[in-house]
Amino acid sequence: MRRFWKKLAELFNSYRSQVNLAGLIELCEGEGKPVIYEKGEYLLHQGDIERHISLVKSGYCRYTCLKSDGSEAVVGLAMTGEFVTDFNNGVRRIPALASQVASVRTEVLQLPFVYALQKLCQSEPNFLYIASDAIFRMCYTRLLDLYILSPAERYCKFIDAYPDIASTIKAKELASYLQFSHQHLLRIKKSQGKGDKSD
Repeated sequence: MRRFWKKLAELFNSYRSQVNLAGLIELCEGEGKPVIYEKGEYLLHQGDIERHISLVKSGYCRYTCLKSDGSEAVVGLAMTGEFVTDFNNGVRRIPALASQVASVRTEVLQLPFVYALQKLCQSEPNFLYIASDAIFRMCYTRLLDLYILSPAERYCKFIDAYPDIASTIKAKELASYLQFSHQHLLRIKKSQGKGDKSD
């Protein structure tokens, strides 16, 4: 059973295992501008065009969209060591479908989007194709998860992927991202404390 949860965890942000990001990490660490975003500050507003690729060095960011009632839906997360950027829309130079917001005080190393991609594609000509394919596969896997995994299973997948973050991330953000209520998350956490993986 543990191997099952471990496999799910590996797929959580699966683009990391499908794309060689060493060149991008090296580029950010060598040339990236250190920028600090305070809690609640936007890296990108929904509707704007992406201008940066940011490597999260500390803290974490959330991707958000507004619901019809004006409330926020968390549609993605970028943790320490991950990139926060609107890759697909940025490549096409069209408006972002989601905002990027610092959930806590977050430090990033930031590069201009176009410059970073040009540098990467010089050394890895297929980077855009490989990255786009990996992001599509990750998003499709997450869509399937909503149909085939119970809320408790989605929660376990997340905490196995991010054991150091799961206890510090805001419960309401995590519940929104995993697509269930804050109250349901509390019930799952209580159940997990008793060693029960069912809902």
